Amino acid sequence: MVEFTEILGEAWGRFEETKWLLPVPVIMSLMDYGKVIGVLNFEGTHVGIRFPLPEPAPTLWSFVSLPANASGLTFSTQGLMVMALFILLGSYLEAGYLGSIRDALRMVEGSFLDNAKRDFFEFLQFNLMLYAVMVVLIIPLMAMPSMFLLAFPALLVFLYAIYGTPFLISIHGLGFGDALGESINLARMGGEYLDYALKYLALGALISVPLTFIVTNTGLPGLVVGLLLSAPLSLTLSVATVLFFMGQMEHQ
Repeated sequence: MVEFTEILGEAWGRFEETKWLLPVPVIMSLMDYGKVIGVLNFEGTHVGIRFPLPEPAPTLWSFVSLPANASGLTFSTQGLMVMALFILLGSYLEAGYLGSIRDALRMVEGSFLDNAKRDFFEFLQFNLMLYAVMVVLIIPLMAMPSMFLLAFPALLVFLYAIYGTPFLISIHGLGFGDALGESINLARMGGEYLDYALKYLALGALISVPLTFIVTNTGLPGLVVGLLLSAPLSLTLSVATVLFFMGQMEHQ
């Protein structure tokens, strides 16, 4: 079993060495401007919950369940161009972010820009696959909302199977294809990979409930509070997941 609280404690203990990375989850949250605008324009009361699985750079939106009319999702030409830009810039930031966390934990000299340059293409392939699958699942839902009960568990299984990919790229130096194959293999075996995912999901869901209420119901102040709260949470969870996979590597 994964000692999740111990890993989180160790991750928080490395906050001083990694806190300079706090702007990254904030920037990535604000880059998803459709969701920012949707939240700011939302009128009414909303409660919700999300069930996040590990990701390289969790954002505010990893933990906030948005009202349907504030999701920021659009398939217009402009929306697709923004999505493409988000994928490109997000892949670059994630590669630098995760690589810098890895270097800090290994206590070696490293450069955010060098890490971003090294792994950008591998992260880009990962994110293109991720968004392509999500679009394939979302389009039928827009036509037939009743398919939600089928699409939601399918998406969770997919995200579970691939969540290790970016961490294996950064920590092991694997290419996208090899990292994806290894992640799927770990997912199939279950064990600590499954245990970590379930405990991460449970914590994320617990965080999601109050954060969703604050961000979606209190306008600009709620958005600011959400960004300030989610950034250290996101960084700690990213550090924890890197620690988990580094521990996995040592056990092999």
